[in-house]
Amino acid sequence: MRKKILFMGLGRMGGPMAGHIAKACAPEGELAQSYSVSVYNRSPEKATQWCQRYAGQIWQAAAAQERFDLMILCIGKDEDVREALCVNPGLFSHIKKNGIIIDHTTTSVRLAQDMAALAKEKGVSYLDAPVSGGEDGAIKGALTCMVGGDADDMDKVRPVLNSYCRAITYIGQNGAGQMTKMANQLCIAGVLAGLSEAITLLDKAGIDMDQAFSAIKNGSAQSWQMDNRFATMIQQQFDFGFAIDNMIKDMQYALQQAEEQGWTPQISQQILALYKTLSEQGRGQQDSSALVMAL
Repeated sequence: MRKKILFMGLGRMGGPMAGHIAKACAPEGELAQSYSVSVYNRSPEKATQWCQRYAGQIWQAAAAQERFDLMILCIGKDEDVREALCVNPGLFSHIKKNGIIIDHTTTSVRLAQDMAALAKEKGVSYLDAPVSGGEDGAIKGALTCMVGGDADDMDKVRPVLNSYCRAITYIGQNGAGQMTKMANQLCIAGVLAGLSEAITLLDKAGIDMDQAFSAIKNGSAQSWQMDNRFATMIQQQFDFGFAIDNMIKDMQYALQQAEEQGWTPQISQQILALYKTLSEQGRGQQDSSALVMAL
């Protein structure tokens, strides 16, 4: 009998991720003999659109008595995860004993640890497994996943993760995945800040941007952000999926964690202030590379 997957959250990241699972569960897919997939989204129209594109079924939460072997979440923030799992009566009541929950949502460390403790009480395993790679990585099935929880549980679900991740790394116990994602976001913010200042410097000097890019792209300044965002930042194109408001949320989690550790990431604090200003200007849904517009 095939195991049942429920994927919750069909946004710009979750939709393609669930799509890769659906393709893998199709008759010709590598998971065809192992899993079937259902999806759920708080706005039903997204679930309907997803099902029109992919083979899968919509889970009707209100009436469903179905129990799942594996649940995967890719939603918004701490409050969303807590509500989804615990409220009215929550997904915990729809997962089988010894089932596994994979939470791809970027949350606080405390939330991951709290949900893992609740899951253990209910005989369920919990993996905090945030991903990096943006909408493009989700579409291509090339995300990077950093996992906190039990390593054996991660190995059990690795075939599912492989359908949309190109790299899966076990970090440590619950909360370690989220801590690593915080580090990832601070790195991205710092690189984008450097790129933003470099572009502004070149622009004000009247330097040919293409020539400058050719000169520095293969040197020690090279990065994924430079390769993929330098040109689009110059062209003021900011529709690449990872919104400024999401970056604000993620950076706030990271700065909160640093505060609990007793120190202040001063550079990241300044970048966060710039992002907040851009959000207040109505740019909150633009890609985080729109940081250049703050300068």
